[in-house]
Amino acid sequence: MTFPLKYLLQVRSRGSEASSQKKKYCKPTSGFRLTIMYIKTLQLKNFRNYSDFSIDLKEGLNFIIGKNATGKTNILEAIYFLEAGKSHRTNTNQELITWNEEFSLIKASAYRQDRDIIIEASIFKAGGKQIKVNGVGIKKIRARERPILTVIFTPDHLKIVKEMPENRRSYLDEILEKTRPDYGYWRQQYSKILKQRNMLLKKVYVGRMKQDVIDYWDKQLVHAGVKIVIARAGIIKKLEDRAGQSYKKISESDMSFELNYENQLLDENNNSPESLEERFLSELKNKRKAEIERGQTLVGPHRDDVGIYTDGTDLRIYGSQGEQRSASLALKIAEFSIIKELSKDLPILLLDDVMSELDHARREALLKQVGNGIQAIITSTHVEYLKGMDEMSANVVTIS
Repeated sequence: MTFPLKYLLQVRSRGSEASSQKKKYCKPTSGFRLTIMYIKTLQLKNFRNYSDFSIDLKEGLNFIIGKNATGKTNILEAIYFLEAGKSHRTNTNQELITWNEEFSLIKASAYRQDRDIIIEASIFKAGGKQIKVNGVGIKKIRARERPILTVIFTPDHLKIVKEMPENRRSYLDEILEKTRPDYGYWRQQYSKILKQRNMLLKKVYVGRMKQDVIDYWDKQLVHAGVKIVIARAGIIKKLEDRAGQSYKKISESDMSFELNYENQLLDENNNSPESLEERFLSELKNKRKAEIERGQTLVGPHRDDVGIYTDGTDLRIYGSQGEQRSASLALKIAEFSIIKELSKDLPILLLDDVMSELDHARREALLKQVGNGIQAIITSTHVEYLKGMDEMSANVVTIS
């Protein structure tokens, strides 16, 4: 028997079924029951370097070993695609299809909420994709309807602290899209409106459009932008509390850890939606001349940043490499904690070759997240990074 995706994600067993499945759950302090999810098998056809490939996975720790360029990252990319309907490495789905093939197929059998589900994603060279859950097609994967949830950590995520603001904005957006049903919609709307407004600014500059037209798009931009600002401001405090605790453990210090949401619209006294919209519109009008000259919008959440401090020192600028990596790792652990709390699910942890980037203490801090029903899939070039774990309980797969 197959079930529609929405039904699968709403079902919660009760009564005797709950007791019979006791080992499948962890009970959080909030009183809610966390549901465990994990992938049993993964099949790839014409995906990246895999023409025909399958792998069996277990509930706990899965260690995928292989030399560089053997396709370890492609396995995690495929799992992420099943969750989000997109790659975390490219914006062009056709790049995922094996050279000279017409389509690519990703198929997984997974366990979630007391039952097995089959997730399939087909990508076509001619364009488009198709995603099915238990044979039922879904047009779009929304936040609360994702068939699985993952937290992915790659060497690029170690750049959250030290590189461009867009890395920190993407980090916030990833969390919010998985925990707020409407966030992805407003983010997409804002992106479309911003693109249209920037195009009109350029037309005004060359005399092909009157300024009055921009007024309409200002209102649209403000409406969507304030939704994003409020959501980001709300998640920052949760992140600061959790990342601060993790940072102290990872760095083995008592240094304070602070996050500061750097946004042009926020005010110390009043940040109601109405006040934010009023300030946003005012700033757009004040900067319109400069925006027309530059052909780009100079105010809004697309220019946000997150300040990261320890004992008042800005780690983005003055942090050592060790401090920046500790902070990046603490933020990813905080992301896992928040998604777990807000979704009531235990996400699958995907660690892509980050072990070689971390010293022993940081590897140990990260691997402590593995356990208590969490499925972790870790890629690495060396099995030695498993030291300190119970090697007998790990599913070790060698890719050649």
